[in-house]
Amino acid sequence: MNTQSLIVLASIVASSPAFAQHADLLIIRDDQGNLLTGQYDFDFGQVANTNTRVYEGEFDVFGTTDEPGFNALSQSNIPSGFQALGGNEELSFAANSFAVGGARANLWHWDGMGEVNFTAATNALTISKAPFPIFNTVLDGNDIDVEGFVISTTSADGFLHKHIDFGLTDTSAGAHGFYLWSLDLTVGGDTADSIFFVHGFGTEDEMAHEAAVDWVGVHVVPAPGGLLMAFAIPALGLRRRR
Repeated sequence: MNTQSLIVLASIVASSPAFAQHADLLIIRDDQGNLLTGQYDFDFGQVANTNTRVYEGEFDVFGTTDEPGFNALSQSNIPSGFQALGGNEELSFAANSFAVGGARANLWHWDGMGEVNFTAATNALTISKAPFPIFNTVLDGNDIDVEGFVISTTSADGFLHKHIDFGLTDTSAGAHGFYLWSLDLTVGGDTADSIFFVHGFGTEDEMAHEAAVDWVGVHVVPAPGGLLMAFAIPALGLRRRR
């Protein structure tokens, strides 16, 4: 798929009336019990999709964000064809190194100039929740898998809503651009397909941000069986939380 096709498809998706303007990350099971990731649209109070693999967001001027939030629906709100998470189940994550081109790292950076070109980050990203001394982990751009922590625990009926913190160490002008990292989410002993985050810092270039997200969907996200997602746009369609 060429760049022009990606731009056209992304424009169609973004202009759709169904495009989610207030959506968080959704964890849900299909009828076979497979763990899926998608989005829940808070503006309309409904599931936006169940096949999102790439999430975008923005760091604030201090290099911090708590988006997207992590959500699971209660049993009474599950749409047909899906299952709620079990009651009192822990949602945890691991942050793993992954390949971009011929290199591997757990955190990547692109300055937003020219063609999309992610390289291993020299900055560091801390993922945390309160109390910070207990629940924190750092991605530093090395080829190292990093153990995470329990994000939250579902209620008795499977409901969950939790925001955790993401913070950059270097917030100087030289650190501006887009950051890419990946998490594996685990619930009840099952791990969903890896998800990816593309967050901007110190830049207001929305076209570059969308180009980065689309590039990751095509060149980085592995499909089931290990193949790259050559047609990733449908999986990215309702991914925003602005």
